[in-house]
Amino acid sequence: MARLQVDTVRCASSTPKLDKLDPSSYGLLSPPDSPAPGVVDTEDTVEVTDAMMTRATRLSIPAPVEWPQFKLLVDAKDLQPLGRSFPMQITYEQHKVRMERRFGSIASYLTNHVLADLIAETNAPGFDPHAPLVVSDFVFRANDFPYFLGDGVEHWVMWCKKRLEPGFEPPAPAVDAIEARFGRRVEWRYFVNPVHRQSVPQLSHAHVFIKRS
Repeated sequence: MARLQVDTVRCASSTPKLDKLDPSSYGLLSPPDSPAPGVVDTEDTVEVTDAMMTRATRLSIPAPVEWPQFKLLVDAKDLQPLGRSFPMQITYEQHKVRMERRFGSIASYLTNHVLADLIAETNAPGFDPHAPLVVSDFVFRANDFPYFLGDGVEHWVMWCKKRLEPGFEPPAPAVDAIEARFGRRVEWRYFVNPVHRQSVPQLSHAHVFIKRS
């Protein structure tokens, strides 16, 4: 998920609005809290290898992308200039090794720990993955290893019980979920990667970037 290539549809964004919704009224789920971005678990040390250094050098970017420039890039559907900082990319590479040791794969870590409740709901009797999307199909989690962005820009992952189409256009329930979670005074950008680039194939997720006023 470091350097992203997405199918292009149409850019979706939001400009600040005045009122705020109550997230609890929508039944939005909360997964286990994320650690502080990039925190390393020192109880399970992972040595930084030459391969990690090479990958981090290739995928990282040297300076943060400020919000005005970030908006222009997403609006133009050009995500190639985005990436993590070098230290964050190294920490992400270590995290992947650590989770593979503990859970077998990143996907297993997400499905058995971070998203266990959401997965359980999709396996419950009566769940219809083809039913229309509703706001309660979504769950937000701060990206543990966010992209290198300017101060005040938040990088979130919005998981969904049902399939989200790749691209830049959120369905109406996703817009409602974003506004319910973050309010209507924020600016935001959204995109979904192609399925083959997603961490957990059985669950769609979108990247949501928030800039509060």
